Amino acid sequence: MDKMYIEDLNGEQYPLQAAVDRDRGVNGEKSISFSLYEEKWNQDYFKNIDTCWKVGFSGDDYEILIPRAKGRGKKAVWEVKAVHRFFVDMGKSWIYETVSGSKTLAELLNFIFNGSGYNFVIVGSFAAQDMESFGDSSRIDLFQKVLTQYEVEFEIVGNTVYIRSQVGQDTDFVYHRQLNLKDISIEKDATNFSTYGEGFGKDGLHVKYTSPLAAIPGIGIRHHPPIRDERYTIEDNLFKVVKKNVDESLVFSITVDVAELRKQGFQGTPNEGDRIFVMDDRLSLNIETRIINISEKFDINGNILSTQVTLSNKGIRDAYQSQLSNTVKQLQAILEGRMKIPYNVLDDAVKLATEALQKAQTELLFENGIVAVSKTNPNLLVLLNSAGLGVSTDGGQTFENAITAFGVNTNLLTAGAIHTNNIQIIGTEAYFFWDGNEFLAMDPNDQNKYVKIMPGLIDIGGGAIRIRRPDGAYFIVDGIPQYDFTIQGMTPQFTSPEVTIAPRSCHTNATISKDFQAYVFRHQGRYLRVNVSLYQTGGGTAYMSVEQSYEGFEGWKRWALVSSTVTSEDANSENSGREMLIDLGVPSGGIKLIYVRMWSSNANTTSYGRVTGIWQEG
Repeated sequence: MDKMYIEDLNGEQYPLQAAVDRDRGVNGEKSISFSLYEEKWNQDYFKNIDTCWKVGFSGDDYEILIPRAKGRGKKAVWEVKAVHRFFVDMGKSWIYETVSGSKTLAELLNFIFNGSGYNFVIVGSFAAQDMESFGDSSRIDLFQKVLTQYEVEFEIVGNTVYIRSQVGQDTDFVYHRQLNLKDISIEKDATNFSTYGEGFGKDGLHVKYTSPLAAIPGIGIRHHPPIRDERYTIEDNLFKVVKKNVDESLVFSITVDVAELRKQGFQGTPNEGDRIFVMDDRLSLNIETRIINISEKFDINGNILSTQVTLSNKGIRDAYQSQLSNTVKQLQAILEGRMKIPYNVLDDAVKLATEALQKAQTELLFENGIVAVSKTNPNLLVLLNSAGLGVSTDGGQTFENAITAFGVNTNLLTAGAIHTNNIQIIGTEAYFFWDGNEFLAMDPNDQNKYVKIMPGLIDIGGGAIRIRRPDGAYFIVDGIPQYDFTIQGMTPQFTSPEVTIAPRSCHTNATISKDFQAYVFRHQGRYLRVNVSLYQTGGGTAYMSVEQSYEGFEGWKRWALVSSTVTSEDANSENSGREMLIDLGVPSGGIKLIYVRMWSSNANTTSYGRVTGIWQEG
């Protein structure tokens, strides 16, 4: 992924590190949002961020529309919302001329895009349409009208806009609960739900359409606003439009949280507009549908963390309409009491209790109260009288499970929730107290040894904590971390010939990155934090980075980058300090080799730098 950057109104670009949320939709829209904290590495531009600044992310250019500054403790934070440059550029440009008459799609797009800085490619053929007084509006508004009139969609690649009847592809890609589908939710919008529609065309052309859903009790005929358009002269064309409007009036929005497939070796990822299959036996879901929006979360290195896709019932096949009809029928039957709620959705404890009650063959006796005795096993009985309720398994000789005025006695309790005021559990090795506000476990021989659990706090006294990771390794034993997060640099210092080692700071005039030092360490922390001091002489910019090379890989992978224009006269720990925070991923325990490198913006500039601290954390 291309390195992320931010650009001011003068065209000056600065490095940017931020976790990003990106939304991209079937209509071509793209937007990103991120939070940017005030740090040493961004102090050159942080306080100047404003609207109309540019952001580069994953090969696309965005423009900041909504920057919101907030205070977090002693530091400030920007919450930034930016949209793709295409929508800004096309929205701020106005076309004053107008055209009318029968126009092809290419003619109107030429009218819109001419002089915009963008070009277009039409994929497919589309019939000409009659337009009246088309123009005198923003380019983006006119473009939207064309999309609606010709029923086309678009996607943006660089400065080229591709126009298709439908973006995306028909794929055999499957989201399955047991493979890559983490979570799913379905939302229905019946605000404009209809089951019947009519259309009126030219010369008395008249069509009618009734949805199969109209036959379901409780739904019936629900009218859709009629279509009245004399441009329709063919009955089949008008009928298709009426049917489409009615069938898509009940909008289904399905959101799924998708596991990242690249980690499983999958070489591709479905894109917005793709037709895919969704399978989830929990919801009896087995449909073909279409991705209309993708929401992604990226870490500061551009690695994807999570993906959510929103699927729409717009334009899906008749098979889904049939399934929708069956679903509505089942819901209606349950509401009217003609169908039972499926037994397999009940809680396990409820199932056991239900089976026990339904299978019981009892006989009621009135002796000292009401006695219910099993016909097949007379040792099983229940006694109810003014003293309480008792359950016996030995024919009434003892009642190990009973409810009386003195309390509840039981040797087996199954419940979904227990609301208590005060519980004391007295054991031979420890005392346990639970009063609803805190949990306390105490050594009966030493009250200084205890564990308290309260909302937001765990207090441990006189003992130690032991934590074991899911892989079986102990993270903390007897209160002592089992990890060494220190990082050792190579001896002697690993530097390129172009980098001079000096008493306080190394320096170089190289204009491409050169080795300052190499570090070898065991990957035991999630994050690598590298603090440096960086300044320059000569009026240019000094750079330092953290990079990694791979055997057989030509070039370097850059993990982080900082820059500084601070002069040597002004250099101190306050204004020359920079910090690079790198997400190394889940700790693997393996050996890692990274390089800190430095260079200058031009040969007349000397870059000075030193590492003031490097460690793992998290």
